[in-house]
Amino acid sequence: MKPIIIFLRIIYTIWAAVVFISLLLVTAPFFFLFTWIFRDKALGWNLLLCRFISATLFLLLGTPCRIHGKSVIDPNDSYVIIANHRSNYDAPLAAYSTYGNIRFLIKHELLKVPLLGSLFKRTAVSVDRSSHESRKASMELLNSYLANGDSIFLFPEGTRNKFGKDVLLPFKDGAFRLAIDLQVPVLPQVYTGTDYVMPYKPMLLRPGRINVYYLPPVPTKGLTQKDLPRLKEQVRLLIEEAYISKTSK
Repeated sequence: MKPIIIFLRIIYTIWAAVVFISLLLVTAPFFFLFTWIFRDKALGWNLLLCRFISATLFLLLGTPCRIHGKSVIDPNDSYVIIANHRSNYDAPLAAYSTYGNIRFLIKHELLKVPLLGSLFKRTAVSVDRSSHESRKASMELLNSYLANGDSIFLFPEGTRNKFGKDVLLPFKDGAFRLAIDLQVPVLPQVYTGTDYVMPYKPMLLRPGRINVYYLPPVPTKGLTQKDLPRLKEQVRLLIEEAYISKTSK
């Protein structure tokens, strides 16, 4: 990479950090205020703030986002929403591109990040992947949210696909177990462009277009846990084929 390009990307990455931290500082009081005023009904207001942060971030960083296929969403339905995960830029994209009351599953470590941790405490469910008890408790909590009409969002790969040698990492069972337990559809999303904007190595940002493609919901009515492997493979193939199709154009 040419030195001038590296220098420009370093400056751009510093600008991105300043913008993001500034947005968190500006909105942080409102997260606490909405939680205090609306209490159990604060989720919708806090998610609105998250979407504002994401939209402003995309605007100021020159990373326009286009959402395709959202007509497949029924606002009266709950979903287990999943997406491929190739970049840290996927997190604001998930907030920006989802609709309604969404509960996000995140790594427990993120709660320790200043400001960001406070935001996640109000919009997400954390899981300590090293603890079987934590994983079980998180799944039970997500199950209760689904039963109450909220949707759930998680990355089924469990972690970022850092090197991208394969389109997708193997999927974990959790998303599909939840969907089958509550008989709610799995709603797949496909993200493209985020690993260009924010690659793993070197972790220097650059402007670029990002896209979200909604795929048709995959029903789970009538399925049992015996059908989990088949459902998981079916959805994985749908996302993989769509990603290859959208990025090969």
